[in-house]
Amino acid sequence: MVSIERERRRHWVEGKLATLTGLGPWHRRILSVALMESGWHLLVAREPEYPPVDRAAAFAVGRTGVFALVFADEVPGESELRSVRRHAEETFANLYSGRRQYVPHMIQVVLVSSADTPMAADGRFRVATAATLRSNLLGNDKALQSNSARHLAKTASARLSGYELITTDEAPAAETVEAEGLFTEVEVREHERDRMLGRPFAEWMTFLDPEQLALVNRNFNGPARFSGPAGTGKTVVALHRMARFAKHNSGRLLFTSFVKTLPTYHRSGFERLAPHVGDRAEFTSLHAWAVRFLRQRDVMPRLNTDVCDNAYSHTWLKAREHLADIKGTGVEYWKDELERVIKGRGVTSLKEYQGINRTGRNRVILTDSRRETVWKAIYEPYQAILEQHEVCDLNDVVSAALAELRRRPLEEPYGLVVVDEVQDFTLLELQLVHQIAGGRADSQLLLVGDGQQQVYPGGWTLSDAGIPIVGRGAVLRVNYRNRMAVHDYAKSIDATNVVDDLDGGPGFVLRDTEVVLPGGRADGYTGRRSDVETRLIEAVENAAATITDIAVLTNTKSEAARLADRLTRAGIPTLPLTRYDGTQHGAVKTGTVHRAKGMDFAAVFHVTTRSGAPVAELTGAERDRAELAARQTMVALTRARDYIWVGVVDNQVRPL
Repeated sequence: MVSIERERRRHWVEGKLATLTGLGPWHRRILSVALMESGWHLLVAREPEYPPVDRAAAFAVGRTGVFALVFADEVPGESELRSVRRHAEETFANLYSGRRQYVPHMIQVVLVSSADTPMAADGRFRVATAATLRSNLLGNDKALQSNSARHLAKTASARLSGYELITTDEAPAAETVEAEGLFTEVEVREHERDRMLGRPFAEWMTFLDPEQLALVNRNFNGPARFSGPAGTGKTVVALHRMARFAKHNSGRLLFTSFVKTLPTYHRSGFERLAPHVGDRAEFTSLHAWAVRFLRQRDVMPRLNTDVCDNAYSHTWLKAREHLADIKGTGVEYWKDELERVIKGRGVTSLKEYQGINRTGRNRVILTDSRRETVWKAIYEPYQAILEQHEVCDLNDVVSAALAELRRRPLEEPYGLVVVDEVQDFTLLELQLVHQIAGGRADSQLLLVGDGQQQVYPGGWTLSDAGIPIVGRGAVLRVNYRNRMAVHDYAKSIDATNVVDDLDGGPGFVLRDTEVVLPGGRADGYTGRRSDVETRLIEAVENAAATITDIAVLTNTKSEAARLADRLTRAGIPTLPLTRYDGTQHGAVKTGTVHRAKGMDFAAVFHVTTRSGAPVAELTGAERDRAELAARQTMVALTRARDYIWVGVVDNQVRPL
């Protein structure tokens, strides 16, 4: 039964739309959809011949965003689509909410058809019929607070001639019919959960600071680089650039990273920014991309990581006696030398190895004779075992993909390639992503990273890879993720505070960022391992954050598995970061710092081990290892928005 209040709202809506004489009955029916809901504002074009051409027939502004409604029974031509979007974005450009600015490309162009079967959306626009428009407007994530929606609508109305503003703020109260409820019971619970979390990025999809928005809109005539410390929004800006491209162009997009779980995590965020893009946007790890590409070309070498691991173990047993006198090195150090310095740079001869700059590992001085020892004791025996078994490793896959792309480029190129956490790529991987983007001086390649967050050893400069970015780099300096207490604790970690900008110049570090969010909290405990793990369980159980937004991060896989088991036995559900896709799960996320890169949580619990002497007092490989461990801890802590708990294992401490 329809309520009296809702019938009063219907009469009010009909009266408002009746004053616009150019509207036909079907137009009024469509426009009434938004006006029948509270908190919506409608700007309707005043035209003697309705609807207008080359611009929106109406703008609907509400909790789920701004929608440019276009009445069309077939997809308009390219010129008309561009005109509609340009007019819409100009209308809502340069509008502020506090210190942040509305992102114009967040406007959704909706083609509303009178046919029962709508056209197919392609990311540049959405489609709806009379039956589906309501779900298109109301079924999205909350993008605007009510006061922000009101401000946008009124400001746009003041600058937009030829449009009539109708706001439901003036309407009689309406009771929504139960069957057509705006929120389901689950959505109400989720909304309450988000409200309690107090996420600082509640409107990160819709508002950016002016510096970030300028980078979203800036046109680059070739490869570009965004850098900046943790929490400054590098990846958010990159995702917005992808979304803007998808809404303005029909080409393909690629988001890739060295961390295999990170693209899946960011896919969900991108789909909120640019729904209905479909398979035009690809999110995948670089290694997965290379394997698929080589299989499509029918040139995939035989990859077997188990054989490769055994090959290195066998090689090390014989090689260690030749390198044991180099202080601070060991099995992992020389494995990194093999994988990231030699093979990761595509080095295939001793002479080439002797001539390269071992960027990031120069504290261990290797003379030509020493490099010859490494080559003959590690590289040659390892390669011989792989050849004997006729297998390859991941570096060989990257090399094969790079060679194949240079031989025959992609038949359907990507319009934009985004590379996240680029500081942990090898040189070969960097060359591969450049080639995927076209390998030209004008390739649309965006590299996102921060030298201070490097968690894998070895390094390079962009010029080493032949990627020209002079004049196309930007550094973000304002931290929007970490609350003050979290930021202050993280910046105190004895990590490297002199970093490069990924091309040999001076970088910008965490301690120098401006922090926007006040408050926060940092706690910790130092003790023997068993005591630290007991206190960790207690701290997680008593955490103020909801379980869906808590992460327990470690430095090793085995430690992450052990803590996940302890949490489970304590009745706390867990989800490995290797299976986390960025959507809500009722479980504590557990995993290594490497897997958590690029992610953020309300609360982070990190277990680490006391390193011994201060970093500044160490030399050689011990200094490299200590700095790397400190960077890993800093990365772990900067994943947190509101709260961090640090458990330091020190077995010299007397037990409780």
